[in-house]
Amino acid sequence: MKKLLMTASFVLAAQSSMALEVAGVNLADRAELASQSLALNGAGVRKKVFFDVYLAALYVPVKTQDASSVVNGAAPRRMELRMLREVSAATMHEGFVDSLKANQSEAALVILAPKIAELEQVFKQVKTAAKGDVILLDFIPGQGTRVTVRGKTYTTIAGDDFAAAMLSIWLGKAPVNDSLKSALLGK
Repeated sequence: MKKLLMTASFVLAAQSSMALEVAGVNLADRAELASQSLALNGAGVRKKVFFDVYLAALYVPVKTQDASSVVNGAAPRRMELRMLREVSAATMHEGFVDSLKANQSEAALVILAPKIAELEQVFKQVKTAAKGDVILLDFIPGQGTRVTVRGKTYTTIAGDDFAAAMLSIWLGKAPVNDSLKSALLGK
């Protein structure tokens, strides 16, 4: 009986640390960032034409369905991308830039240009995002956007403006995919 109870408690503990399964991937219900515990807000798959490209998971301090509060938040946020297929880093960067253009004014893009160039340098170093790779975009207020690929931290791109612009890729007025935006917001 004691063995059965211990086994059951291990199973329950393992299940409680996994909040959601999307596209066959189990996601943790919490993440730690900047000494703060973040909750899984939602997750979904980025589709392009007929292909599943990546699984995106949004972690925030307090769950919300308000995209604007996430984009413009003054607390740490994380976007976790788990690659479901191989994509060249150049193609990933191009997709990000296209989405930034769809969500930012011309004036904002001029101001963001040096930061977009910093992101491009990261992608040039990474070269490719293979199936199974994990990309973390950590948005840390007052510091910027920390980019980690396959467990290696590449840079922190300064500015809360860049963090908000990056989050607009998924949560802005013209998100990469409307159903992904809804899924990230837990709708």
